[in-house]
Amino acid sequence: MNETRLSLELATRTEALVWIETVLFAILNVVAFFGNLLTCYAVYRNQRLRTLSNMFVIALAVSDILMSTCCMPFSVVTLFTGQWMFGESFCRFHGFGAFTFGLASLGTMGSIAVSRYFCIVKPAKYMVLFKKHRTLMYIGVVWCVAMAGSVPPFFFKNGGFEFQPGKAMCLYTFESHIAYTAFIECVYIATPLAIITICYAKVFYTVSRSNRLFSHKDSPQQLRAKVEEAKVTKTLAAVMVGFTCCWLPICIIDYIDAALGEHTLPRQAYLTYVFLAYLSSSMNPFIYGATNKQFRREYKAMFMLRFFVSRDASTASKPSDANS
Repeated sequence: MNETRLSLELATRTEALVWIETVLFAILNVVAFFGNLLTCYAVYRNQRLRTLSNMFVIALAVSDILMSTCCMPFSVVTLFTGQWMFGESFCRFHGFGAFTFGLASLGTMGSIAVSRYFCIVKPAKYMVLFKKHRTLMYIGVVWCVAMAGSVPPFFFKNGGFEFQPGKAMCLYTFESHIAYTAFIECVYIATPLAIITICYAKVFYTVSRSNRLFSHKDSPQQLRAKVEEAKVTKTLAAVMVGFTCCWLPICIIDYIDAALGEHTLPRQAYLTYVFLAYLSSSMNPFIYGATNKQFRREYKAMFMLRFFVSRDASTASKPSDANS
């Protein structure tokens, strides 16, 4: 009943609303793809950015690039046409991909929080636990766990991955299997959120405590350390705010649907649900990249290089134009 209502609302939108929703999600798609691609290219260009911490950042960028290429464009087309045009088989693939990439992104965020906890709170253990090969192993485990959580809906007789008109995408029907939904919400969403909150709270405490130990008699090295800790605090604050603002409403909507057994909320609520999920993939480059001085310098270097290359190409073409 409610699915029919949401399908009708999707198909009968005004032309202005169709264009607004389509353009908004298209912009989000472009920002997510090129923003995360820029982060990966910055690490490729600058050897100093190839650190253990940035291995997690690249893993997060890869999951977001996959989301922006395998999932977002089809939501954009669906919003433009007002219907799902890609068939039932691809719908299951689309839902599986969105589910897996989302869970992998959440798991990677949790891993970043854990690594930064050890880096700042327990640096001696960090050197032991986060070597290159172990970091790659942690990333592999996160992806394996994410895929393991996304496979079961393929075997559900009822529900599973289906087109959801309110969300303009194919996704797991959280209201169809309460036990599995509760497992996903607790293990894959609530747990990373709890880990991020606890780890960053301890990091904030450690940073503020060390800052109180500094005084006007600090040496230059201590002052530099204090500045770096302040920058870390700002970055972590941005991470917590961004993560919570995007995923907490998503979790609440899933719980409401699971409790009521169907999609009873307005279409705008479900569209906001998808927007926040895609926004999480779009803003990660700004949180983990733009707030880092080395990334900012590399971004500027790449943009300046492109500017001068374009200007030189334009200057070089002028004599030939004059001769012609």
